[in-house]
Amino acid sequence: MQMDDALSIITNVGFPAGLCFILLRHILHTMEEKLDKLDLSLHELIEVIKELNDGNRHSSKSRKPDE
Repeated sequence: MQMDDALSIITNVGFPAGLCFILLRHILHTMEEKLDKLDLSLHELIEVIKELNDGNRHSSKSRKPDE
């Protein structure tokens, strides 16, 4: 958000409401970044779990059953 945009909001709706809008936008942007990082981490975790499960299946098939 540019300074002109912030001033426009403040002059149109008043200082307290404008400040609330600006802070809310900042908070939402920060949360969006954190949620994107969390989403990426979860996708990476899913891939690692899939790789581990695939490795376990291959190793259990190669074992000979005890008789």
